[in-house]
Amino acid sequence: MRPLQSIAKLLVFGSLIAGTAAAQDLVKEADLPQATQILDGAPRKNDLPCSIQFSDNLRLDLLFRYTAGFAVNCRLGEKIPPGTDLIAYLRVTPRLGKPVLMTERFDVPPAQQRDPAGLLAAPSQLEVTASGGFAAGPGEYSVEVVLTDQQGHTCRKQKSLKPEVNRGARKVPFALQPGAVAPLMNIRWNGTIAGNGPRLTVFLNAYGQNGSAYLHALDRAALMQSLFTLLTQLPCKSLKLIAFDLEGQRPILSQEPFDARGFMALERLLKRVDFSTISYRALQNGAWSRFLADQVRSELASKQPADDIIFLGAWGSHVWEKVPQETIHRIEMGNTHVFYFELFPYAAGTPDGIAQLTRDLHGTVFAIDSPDDFAQAIKKMSNRTASSSIP
Repeated sequence: MRPLQSIAKLLVFGSLIAGTAAAQDLVKEADLPQATQILDGAPRKNDLPCSIQFSDNLRLDLLFRYTAGFAVNCRLGEKIPPGTDLIAYLRVTPRLGKPVLMTERFDVPPAQQRDPAGLLAAPSQLEVTASGGFAAGPGEYSVEVVLTDQQGHTCRKQKSLKPEVNRGARKVPFALQPGAVAPLMNIRWNGTIAGNGPRLTVFLNAYGQNGSAYLHALDRAALMQSLFTLLTQLPCKSLKLIAFDLEGQRPILSQEPFDARGFMALERLLKRVDFSTISYRALQNGAWSRFLADQVRSELASKQPADDIIFLGAWGSHVWEKVPQETIHRIEMGNTHVFYFELFPYAAGTPDGIAQLTRDLHGTVFAIDSPDDFAQAIKKMSNRTASSSIP
């Protein structure tokens, strides 16, 4: 459903993704007075044609931290012309602690090219969307976001957040202490692999949980966090990563061997994934399953095929759509085993497209809804890999 809706939106109203010019970071001590003045001085009445929405609550992520996000939607026009720089100031105040200030810059895409056919939306009909977030330890927090442009126009939003009800969270070894606040995306992988174990290929599906035209900050964080956890806990002798957009059947990044630079490049590229436009070929019946099957066949046909293939991504892409059996019959797996780390499967028991392909290939699907689920899945995969290598 999402591709058809996105095409209609592009023709009638249009949506652009605001890129991040610099990573979200804590406000430097020397800049705190200015940032505080902007947060305190922004009027209650917005004078930017924008809206800001927060997450409903704090949710435990895959790094044992609580996280929350915010989304920004702005109408382009006289106040926000194409090419504008927007800066978001985020102040997170623990109920019994001192405020933490962060900032993130969003660049609005430049003016679109001429459109003689008149198919694209006019600039005044376009919206620009962006998102951010933060991580925190247990506790209640007051959160404020002020969005401002270079002329001092502002838009603000404030909300109180607390952790969602989760009985299992009491047993979790939290990565952040109560009242602690940190940037959402502050993980870095050093590129080190164990040097033993299977040859590993990871297929990462750039798919968001909410079906929007781009990946929200929380979606990107979940993908990068889960990838980081896999790479640091699964030993392997070689590592290849292929990131793709299954909705549009488009490649994002392919690197072998995958290293620390590739990890950073992937984080940047995920910010640019755009679902609002899609080729008509991607809408053809069964195109997505043929694309997936081609990815697997290409890997198996390589000079040194992977011992294990991992699909990694959020649940929901092509739910209820069947994989044609003729597509499966043309795949010879040999000794390669397929695993699917399926993040946040909200409709329990309802397989998405990648889960169906994995099961049809006699692979293993892990439903990941918590850090504990993730840890158990990695342990099960490691045990299976170790046992299959015993002569």
